[in-house]
Amino acid sequence: MANQYDVAVIGAGMIGRLIASLLAQNKVSVALIDPSTGLSTLSSPPHYDTRVSAISAASQDLLETAGVWHRIPEERLLHYRTMNVWDGLGTSDIQFQAESLGVPSLGCMVENAVLSDALNQKNADLDKLHSFFGEQVVAFDAQQNHSDIILKSGKKIQATLIVAADGANSFVRREAGFSCREWDYGHHAIVATIEIDRSHENTAWQAFGDEGILAFLPLPSIEGKHIASIVWSVPPLESESLCQLDEPNFCRRLSYALSERFSVLSELSPRLSIPLTQRHATEYVKERIALVGDAAHTIHPLAGQGANIGFSDVRALVEILLKAHKRQDDIGRLTILRRYQRARMLDNLQMAAGMESFKRLYSTQNPLIVQMRNTGMNFINKNAEIKRLVVEKAFGHRKA
Repeated sequence: MANQYDVAVIGAGMIGRLIASLLAQNKVSVALIDPSTGLSTLSSPPHYDTRVSAISAASQDLLETAGVWHRIPEERLLHYRTMNVWDGLGTSDIQFQAESLGVPSLGCMVENAVLSDALNQKNADLDKLHSFFGEQVVAFDAQQNHSDIILKSGKKIQATLIVAADGANSFVRREAGFSCREWDYGHHAIVATIEIDRSHENTAWQAFGDEGILAFLPLPSIEGKHIASIVWSVPPLESESLCQLDEPNFCRRLSYALSERFSVLSELSPRLSIPLTQRHATEYVKERIALVGDAAHTIHPLAGQGANIGFSDVRALVEILLKAHKRQDDIGRLTILRRYQRARMLDNLQMAAGMESFKRLYSTQNPLIVQMRNTGMNFINKNAEIKRLVVEKAFGHRKA
């Protein structure tokens, strides 16, 4: 006999665990399926997890609603209050300050592994959530009233709805025949955790210049060490060259890319090089299947919005499913699932287009374009209302 559930969530990253948690807390039976062990992979500071997310106020609200946020140790969170964006090929910059914009912080830096661990703790307490860790989906088939799911172990699961949260290379998306528009950004992202010579002063930095696009994300300091995470987007050959450098030479190159605002003392994690592709499914839903997070869309990490877009997907889909479940509707019906697609697709397409435009604008060294973008940055920096709108959109804050 197959195990029967309302929803099968395929993929137990942050997005998959959160959607499973929110549904199970509201009396929806959930199977969470992932090939990983599901065990904590937390490192001990000063060796932080390599993957870090900038959590917006809106995403924090959702995590608080899920009963997850308070489970994150305060010493593993950093509320950043300033963001400084500068053009390395010019003289302009834009500074966003929480205080002047009337908000307590712009957002919060948290390691992905820390957030996943907090979700694990919450999910372990939920009777309606059954985790199938160490299991891999090998086949699924949509029937009239449910989907049959076959795991590599031979186990069978039936679910009214499949939620694909299995990442950018989604097995579910591919096997279900979803079409995608995608193209290579021509960038690889080098991700690492570093130690710097002085306090980052709870400031996030974003640099555009001849050294690529560099995001500098502050992390909690510990034992007198000042720590940050970097996402450094460069062409593939440059990424290969940087990854082959020894630690002292890599730190020197990174200090230069930071316009020597900081001296990089050492690396606290191995460097990862991740190819960057923009991908967007032409549909998010089919009968009995919904795509969320990276399974539906991926964008350039230059604005650090990937996780927050995924959390917005979760919020929209959960709200629609819970309303339908309360009415005892069939939550796998396409007519219901299309409400989620309508709620999210336009916003996600706009964000993808915006990131593509920024990437193209700041990848060129054409002197005329450099002059134009410097003029634009200076104008925005002097306009408080435009900055407030940016904060409302990007950081999830409402107008004060």
